[in-house]
Amino acid sequence: EICLKDLEEEYCGIPLRKTDPVVSYRETVSAESDRTCLSKSPNKHNRLFLKAEPLEEGMAEAIDDGEITARDDIKPRARKLVDEYGWDLTDGRKIWCFGPDET
Repeated sequence: EICLKDLEEEYCGIPLRKTDPVVSYRETVSAESDRTCLSKSPNKHNRLFLKAEPLEEGMAEAIDDGEITARDDIKPRARKLVDEYGWDLTDGRKIWCFGPDET
């Protein structure tokens, strides 16, 4: 937004027509991260430690197709992740959302 404003006002000097992007932008993880990241809550009482690693084959499609959702019951979803994707049962029970579109 700031870049477009600067382009319009400082460099072009003419109004620009802006639309939503045609191609959606998606990031991916191709290998396990070599660092553990830390995030603290605003009140500094909670800390989240995390590492990124790629999802198992077919899991992204199952999420996109709605076969696995954050709204599923915790225990059956965790069991599915263990049986079909080789997840640890404890990790499967710790999911609370899948990205910004679901809460």
